[in-house]
This record gives sequence, structure tokens and C-alpha cells, in this order.
Amino acid sequence: MQKRDRFSKFRQAVLIIVLAGLFVSCKKTKVNHTFIFDNRERAYKIETLALAGDFNGWNKNSIFMKDTNNNNIWRVTVPLSRGGHYYRFVLNNKQWLRDMSNPLYGGAYSNSFVFIDTTTYPFLTRLNPPNGSWLFIKPDSLRLFFNRPVSEKKLQILLSIDGQKQDFTLKDSVLSGSFPYLSEGRHFWKVQIKNTRRESVYEKNGIWQVNRKNQPPAAIAGYTQFAFAKDTVSLNGGLSFDADFEPLRAWRWQQTGGPLSVKLKHAATPFAQFCASLPGKYSFRLAVRDSAGAQATARAELLVLRRGKAFTEFRFDPAAYDGKIHSVALAGEFNLWDKNSNRLQPNADSTEWLVQMPLANGRYEYKYVINGRNWIRDPGNPRKISDGWKGLNSIKDVGNSADIRPEFVLLPEQGDKAIRVLARVQGEAKTKLRWKADHRNPKAKIRLQGAKLYFSGNNPQGSYFFYCLPGKKDKSFAPRTLLINHYQKTVVKDFDAPPRWAERAVIYEIYLRRYGADGNFRSLRQSLPEIKKLGVNALWLMPVYEGPTEHGYAPTDLFSVAKSYGSLEEYRDFIEKAHGLGMKIIFDFVANHFSDQHVFVRAAVDNPASPFRKWFFWRPDGSWGYHNDWDTLVNLNYGSAQVRHHILNAARFWLSVGVDGFRCDAAWAVPHDFWKDFRREVKKINPECLLINEALPRRPAFHRREFDMSYDTDFYGNLMDVMNGRKPLSALPYGLQKTELNYPPTALSLRYLENQDLPRFIKQFGARRTRLAAVILFTVPGTPLVYYGQENGVTRQRPFYNLSRHTNWFDFYHSLIKFRLKNRALSGGKFKTLLADDEKKLWVYRRSSGDNEIQVTINLSKKSRAVNIPAQHTIVKLRGSAFRRLADKIVLAAESFLVSKKTQ
Repeated sequence: MQKRDRFSKFRQAVLIIVLAGLFVSCKKTKVNHTFIFDNRERAYKIETLALAGDFNGWNKNSIFMKDTNNNNIWRVTVPLSRGGHYYRFVLNNKQWLRDMSNPLYGGAYSNSFVFIDTTTYPFLTRLNPPNGSWLFIKPDSLRLFFNRPVSEKKLQILLSIDGQKQDFTLKDSVLSGSFPYLSEGRHFWKVQIKNTRRESVYEKNGIWQVNRKNQPPAAIAGYTQFAFAKDTVSLNGGLSFDADFEPLRAWRWQQTGGPLSVKLKHAATPFAQFCASLPGKYSFRLAVRDSAGAQATARAELLVLRRGKAFTEFRFDPAAYDGKIHSVALAGEFNLWDKNSNRLQPNADSTEWLVQMPLANGRYEYKYVINGRNWIRDPGNPRKISDGWKGLNSIKDVGNSADIRPEFVLLPEQGDKAIRVLARVQGEAKTKLRWKADHRNPKAKIRLQGAKLYFSGNNPQGSYFFYCLPGKKDKSFAPRTLLINHYQKTVVKDFDAPPRWAERAVIYEIYLRRYGADGNFRSLRQSLPEIKKLGVNALWLMPVYEGPTEHGYAPTDLFSVAKSYGSLEEYRDFIEKAHGLGMKIIFDFVANHFSDQHVFVRAAVDNPASPFRKWFFWRPDGSWGYHNDWDTLVNLNYGSAQVRHHILNAARFWLSVGVDGFRCDAAWAVPHDFWKDFRREVKKINPECLLINEALPRRPAFHRREFDMSYDTDFYGNLMDVMNGRKPLSALPYGLQKTELNYPPTALSLRYLENQDLPRFIKQFGARRTRLAAVILFTVPGTPLVYYGQENGVTRQRPFYNLSRHTNWFDFYHSLIKFRLKNRALSGGKFKTLLADDEKKLWVYRRSSGDNEIQVTINLSKKSRAVNIPAQHTIVKLRGSAFRRLADKIVLAAESFLVSKKTQ
């Protein structure tokens, strides 16, 4: 025993010596590195500036920087171990900033990167030809310039083009090689430096575009446009493009006809503007030229209708305000509650302040903002509603009748197989209608006769657009569009109407990376039968693009799928299997931005002379434009026709893969005129493609020939406020009524309790209120969304998840979906509130379509309530409904619901 003890002590002593040696060795390999944040150009207001990285566990409270010389340059020196490190600066304990002075970044969150060693390694300062260049003539040589001499004995330099290793010669700080033959199109280069340990200490990659044989550009001056007199009109050359992927160098608009000569602004851009002061037909010519001098022309057509927009007047009486008034502003839903955009002006004797707003028919909430800080409701308007912040908004209704909306009726075929369409307005017998064909339609045999349109079945294949207009002396309205897709089959469709399948859709949102056994297309394909048993009929997958982030909203390529998800063929197989099970596939489409790791972005950063530079927005300090705190998501510049063409090509590509719809991320950040073009180009390929916008908050403007469906942020916000007690129960039916007034009848609303950006409903409000909210979701108008895991009561926002059946929550959601799909009143029927009692917290509403009638009673109070159902109704047994019969009454339990159905 004593020998063993002595031997054990000896081993411990040796171990301590070894560990001590390793510790000393580690200390010796630490290198002091100074991080610098130059705030002279950015001019942030800095209270604290911290350094966080993988070297301190991303702790934003452990390493603070200082401006010791008071010159607005902040520094901190940190001993770091050898190897690569990612880091960021943390401004005022909340804003995480990239080191914009460091060109190296990467990883999932595009953090700044530094390689620490006792040796200082060279880095690339210049490339000839530069990154992001368009090459029309083969360069004599390829040269790379480094910031210091490069020793091949100490370093290994690898140069590849399109994945093929290239030979070169190295002299001092310049690497030279003969330029290889590059075919027409896009080519990728990469430089990598490795040290003697074969560690990668530096990487740089980029792109060249080769145009050996110039093709002429395509000038496209847009579809036929319409405007009202006195509107400012933007002509649209944004669909123009060059077949070589080459930037268009020159633009020129000229007027060629019209009732009067107009002054064009921005005539040397894709989007010239003018004021349409007089009704009539105007025509223009657009000429574009590419870099090699090739030109193309196109014509544009604009019809200005005779009547301008109606204005709504807002008046404020200063006598109703106790205090001195310096300014009065109008803030409301119509201007996103911006207190600075619409200011009232005092009349001559300052007895009244006035402003006029061009508002469409609808119901609007608003407030006045006095002196830029005091928000008050309109004292001259008795109509008011809770604002959810212990205050009140004023309400104004604009228009006393619905907009005139022509409808299209297909008439019986004639002997020559011509298609006949009649345009008519219900209840407006005196309103005359006329047709106008788009000037870009293929040449065809068409007859337009008053309100009737005759289209021959022998016409050339193609997509045809026709517009229904008011008679020249009739009431004005926005033209309504008819689309005829004339290919193997001829499809006639109201262009403004959503796909027929969307009205009965129940959408299931999936975060694929964390769904199923393996989180890829193959495992999801295997899960489809189980998903089908839930009852959903449309699947929305969060983005499947290649990119650095887990969530996928930072694409580095709009035309490929993430390798971790599988191949493009596996994605096609998944779609085919889903279609075979009767399910549609909605593609999460990113149009606002690229990842900052996209090769186009890197080229634009490296080379300000690159044509890619104009693809993005740039700030005065040289950093790229981005929204919110999304500094790794670089905003696209939609003033560039090349950007528009690239995004539209991406949409065409995914339609060819087989998707059935697009959920368009951050749609609010992309111009409306692009979305109008997007709708046309998509619907020309698939008239039944569903277009969903993520516009936060939602706005009716996105339904003016743009999207079929929008997130109903109003419904979600009202539901949250009611559940939290910030608004009365009546806010829910009020919001639904306002939607009916403010949005066109063709607009669909995506309604939800949860999605990838929101906390789980059940975690906030518990099981009983979640059941109530789910019943509301599936029985009010709109398209219900189920976020993966919701059907099993999951509380984590983005969990790893395998669908499991036969739980109480699964059966509950399954019964709701099945009930909704079996009753047409719930998918497209009329909606009517019968009772909204704020005191008793009782809401009763009815859905009806012909003989199919459903009544829903919601009890949000913590007390049981006596309720009634119509004599012809029977109670529907749905999971979670709690009630009892008492004599001739039904007593509905606290926080429960009751659904009844009219007996046939």
C-alpha cells in the first residue's frame, strides 16, 4: 500500500509539472492584439464601447474600449491565443457592430475575423483585373498585390479560378500569372494563404464576368399604365436587361405623343417622372445602351383618366386645446403614425388648422400631435376607440359607398371557339364599361366591343392583359385587369383575384433545419404522410437558400438550395410528393437583401468601380445600407434594372422547380412598382401562384395589383391586446369589420397565433386561452397559419421537432382543421357579429354560405355564462368545448367556446 501511495504521489507530481509546462507554453503563445474603433466618420454617440468575441465567450460586459486621447478613436489591447478569432464591438450595451476597417468576416453571423500569431501575415490589397470586373477583352496577365513581401518558404499561397489551381510566379509582394482562357459568363477566383503549420491564415474570393461576344440589350418600357389627372407618374423601364448580364450604361426617355407636352424628370434613368395634368393617352420612347455601345428601343403607353383623387379634410380647433400651439401634425394608420409627415396649416386668422389627405375609401384611426410631443384624439370628433395604450384614437370613415368594382363573366363559347368575356358592375346600371388591350400583348385577333371582349382560340400562344375602364363620361375607378394565359390550355383569370385553392388553404409553417429526423428534404419527404394527417393543405418552408445563417434569410445565392438540406433534385422530389398528397408548396422568397457574404456584395465592397456597386445602397461612411440592426443583410437598390431582372429571374427559376406560391420576406422594404411587375411576371407563368406579403404593419396599397394575401398584423395585435386586457373584446370584431371596409374583396388575410418571429401563444396565455384563440383563428374569415409545434402545444420558439400524433393538442387542431375544411361557410362565407359584450366578455358571430351556417360563441371571461343557440342549430362536438345544459339554457364554462351548426 505504501509503494502504491508513493507511486501515485509521483504520478501526481509529474502531472502537475506537465500541466504547469503547458500553462507556461500557452501563456507564451498569447499575443497582444490591439483592436481599434474609429468613430470619426461614423460619429456614433458612445456611452460605452465593449469588445466581445469567441475569446471571452461573447461577453459584452468584460472588455471595454477607451478613447484615451479624446480623438474619437477607441482602443483596447487584449492577449489572445494563437489562431483565428471572431469578434464584434458592442455599442452602448445593445448594438453589435462589425469592424468595418477589417475586410475579413465570416461565419453564421458575419462576425469580423482576425488571425493571431507571432508572425504578421500579408493580405491582398489589390487585384488586376479587379474583383467584380466585366471583362470584354482578355487581360494580358493576372496580378495580385499584397501589403508586404511574401515568402514561399514560410507560406503556401493557393490561387484557383472556378475551382482549378493556377500556376503563378511570386516576386516580393506581387503574384503574377498568365490569364487563363475564360468562357462567356461568370467566373469565381479564390486566394488562400497557409502558414508552415498548414493553417489557413487568410482567404479572399471574388468574381469576374466575361463578355466575349456582345449581345444587344433588351429595352422594355413597361406595361400599359393608368393614372388619374394631376397624379405624379413614374414611367417604368425597370424590366430592361442585357442578355450578357452586363450593366446598361445609358437611358433616355422621350415623349412621342399626348394631349400636351410634359416635362420629364429623371429622363436619363429607368424611371422618368412627370405630372399628368390633362386626361388622355400619352406615349413615350425609351432608348437603352450597353457598355459596348449596342442600343435598343421600346415604347411606353400611359392612359390618364379624367378624374383625380378625392381629398379628405382634417380640421383642428385650437380652442379645444389648453396651451400654446406651435405646430399640429396628423398621425394615423394612413401614414404609419408618422408625426412629421402631414402637418396642418393655420388659416388666415389662426382659428382653425387644416390638412387634406388623399385617402381611399375605408376606416382610419388617427391622432393629432401638438408641438411634436402631445398626442391627443380629435376633440371635434366624438367617434373613438381604445388605442391599446390606455388612450383613445379617433375614427374617420372615408366614402359612403364601396368602390366600383367590375366583375368578369365568361359567356358560352361561339362556333369558332372564341372566348367571350363580359364586364359588368352589379347595381350600377348607368355605368358604362369599355376594354383596352395592353400595348405589349402579342399580335392577335381580338375584338373589343363595349363591355364585351372576343378572343380567338387561334391566336398565338402567350400571355394577354386586358383592362376594363369606365366610359369616358362615367364615374372613375381604378382599371380592373383580365389575364388570358393562352398556351396548351387557355386560362382566363381576373388578374386581381387570388388563386382558387388559397381560399380553402390551411398553411403549415416549417423551420426545416429543426424539423423531422434529419432536418433535410429527404426526411421531410418521409414526414409528409404524417403532416397530411393533421389536415393542412399548404406547406410554407422557411428559406431553403444557400447562406451562412441557420434561418436562411441571408442568401448567398438565389438559385441554389442549402447543401445541408440536400440537392435541388431532392427538393423537386419533395415537391412532387407533396403535390401527390394534395398539398401546395409556398417558397419563402427574399427580395430585399443579400447576405454580406454574397459574392456580389464582396465585389462591390472591394471595387467601387465594379458595376455591382450600383446593386446596393451605400452610406456616407462607406458602409452598406441595411434596415433595423440587420447589418449583415445588404439592401438591394431597386433603382437598378439589373437588380430587378435578377430577382425576377430567381422567381421564374423557383416556379420552374415547381413551387405554388411565394411568401415575400420584408415586402415593406421593396418598391410597389417592382411588386406590380413581379405579380405580372409570376402570374404569366402560373396564374394560380399565391403571393403573400410580409408588410409590417399591413397596408391596402400592397393589394393594388401586387399581392393576394397579407399578414394580418391588426388581427394579431388586437388579439394580443384583448388577451392582455389592453383593449375590450369588441376590438376583435371591430378590426375584422375595418378590414372588410379598407381592403378590396379579393384581398386575403393570413391570420396566426404564432410564427417564427413571435413567442409561443401558449407560453404567454396558457392552455385554455390558447384553445379559445385557436377556435377564433379557424372560424373567422381569413387563412389560418399553424406554426410547426403549435399543433402539439410546444412552448419553445424554434425547437428541434418531430411531429407526433394522438396527443390532446394534435387531436384538437386536427378537429378544427377538419371542421373548417368540411364547412364552406368558414372558408369563404359571410361574417356577421351578433353580440360583442365587453362587460361580460362574450362574443357571438355567425358564418354563412347558402344553407351552410355556423355560429360561434366565445366566452373570454373567468365566469360561466348562459348562452343560446338558434332553434335550427345543433351543437358541434369539438375538443376543448366545455358547457352544460341547465333547463332550457346552455351554460358555457369560463374561458371556453361553443360552436353550433344549422341542421340541413
